[in-house]
This record gives sequence, C-alpha cells and structure tokens, in this order.
Amino acid sequence: MTEETPWAAPPAPSPIARLAADPGRFDLDQAAFIIAPHGDPVELPFRSLARLGLPLAEVVAADPATGEITAPTFGLVGPGGTLPRHYTATAGTELRKRSRALLAFMELLSRRFTGMWVRAGSKYRPARDPVPMERALDAATGMLTPGLQNRLALPQAAIRYHAGHLAARTRSVERLRAMLAEEAGSEVVIEEFAGGWLRLPASEQSRMGGPHGRLGVDVAAGAQVWDPQARFIIRLGPMEAGDFARLLPGTPLFGRLCDLTRLFVGPEQDFVLNPILLPAAVPAARVGAGGARLGLTSWMQSPAPRRRPAADAFLRPTAA
Repeated sequence: MTEETPWAAPPAPSPIARLAADPGRFDLDQAAFIIAPHGDPVELPFRSLARLGLPLAEVVAADPATGEITAPTFGLVGPGGTLPRHYTATAGTELRKRSRALLAFMELLSRRFTGMWVRAGSKYRPARDPVPMERALDAATGMLTPGLQNRLALPQAAIRYHAGHLAARTRSVERLRAMLAEEAGSEVVIEEFAGGWLRLPASEQSRMGGPHGRLGVDVAAGAQVWDPQARFIIRLGPMEAGDFARLLPGTPLFGRLCDLTRLFVGPEQDFVLNPILLPAAVPAARVGAGGARLGLTSWMQSPAPRRRPAADAFLRPTAA
C-alpha cells in the first residue's frame, strides 16, 4: 500500500489577485489600499465609465500592473458623474469612434478629487494605517508637526509613552512625579514653592523719584526679588553612586529628565534636579584621573562613618 499524502488546503489567493479577479467585492478605498498600500490615493490613475447604466459596485475593474481603478460612482462622467448626462453620452460616442481623448481629459480633471475622497474615507479605517496610534499620540501631545519632533533629548517614543500625562490639561505634581520616576527608575519627591530669585530689568528697578517706589506696594531694594513660586525642586533617590553618575549634567538621562520636565511645566517655572546619594556611596575626594568634580561629586569626608544621605547637588537644567 502506498502511503497517503496528508491533505492540505490550496493556498489562498493574495488580496491583489482577488481584486483583479473580482473587483466588485471591494470598496473603492479598499481597492486603493490594495493597489498602493503605502502610497497616496491622489496619485492613482482612477478611471471613469462613459455610460449611464446603473453601477453594480464601487469598483468595476482594477489593473494591479498599471494601478488603474475604474470607479463608476465618482467622477465627472458616468452613472455617478457630476456633469450633465450629455457629457457622458458624448464621451461614449467618442469611445465608439476609438477616441479616448475626451474621457481621458475628464478623468484628468477628476482624478485628484477622487483620490482625496478615498483618502478622506481612510480615516474611518484606522487599521489600515501602519502608524495610526503614533500619529494620534503625537497629536495629543502637540508634537505632530514634523518640525517639532526629534528636537529634544527625550526620544519621540518616550513622549508618546507619557502622552496620557502630557495631553492632560491639569498639570499636577503627581503627574510629573510619575513620569520622572518612570524615566529615572528611582524614587522622586517634588518640593513645591522652593522659591527663587527673579532678576529685575533696569526699567523695573526702584529709584528715587522714579516709578516703582511705593513702600509696601511695588518698591524693591536691589536688582532681584524673591518669589516663592519661581522654582521647585525635584529630589531623586537616595541612590547608589552609579545611578548618581547617570544623573549628572552632560549625561543622556539628565537631558531627558530636564526636557520632560520643561515640556510638562512650560518655560514659566524654574526647577532644579537634586539627586541624593546614599551615605555609604558618598565617595572620598581624590585628585587626578577619575577624581571628584567640584560641586558635583566632591565631598570632604570625616573619620566617622556618614549617616545622612548627601543631598547637596542642585543641578540646573541649563547645565545640560
């Protein structure tokens, strides 16, 4: 006895083969997507019918080789044409004389409008867009314009990841804390109303006999004033020495945290990053290669073991 070959179903025809064999089963926007899945429907050569018979489908013919799609329901002539019927009759008469010039001219005028109509309908079929969610997230965060993308130290993928917080109208401390904790991978505490000095321009400074000299109202001594709302502090940690080094100015993570914070709070408020080092991870100051960086990683150690975390580094975003 011969061994029977296991039965296998015949291979299913491809969508483009099915479109060429039976175009009436497809909608117009479906046919355009199959012909040019990554192209613009406006560039497709849509054809019209030069007769007035009732169309049986949105697509009556499709040629994958040339990209031509015959759509009788949209255009200037044909059963769905917008021009008076005698234009369709005239185009049909010219075709019977083996002259396609008039119909080709009508198709040239209507091709772009047909493509725009197909493109407008594709927004109701988001599954066909290869990147529908990315465009939606970019629009929600205000970063859809190409000129705004990839200009920050924060990657575009990270902005999309935080779109739920960035798109919210309410700019709360908890939203910012959650985003920074996710990016930094450490505990984050935000101290509000830390205050800061605001420099006054010369025209706003108080002078004898000049403006801004009313005591208790608008007088200010000096060229700067203290504003409790001008700054907040982002405390990160406590952390190990390796994590602390990743947060220093000039590192990618420092730039990402600064750009994310600035994108969230806007340009009006100032802030500083305050990475906190664990007591056991505080290094001793050394001179030479791999030594301490003044103001960043330099501490004067005492003989007794350190018990408190080192929270002395205040990093301004302009230092990135």
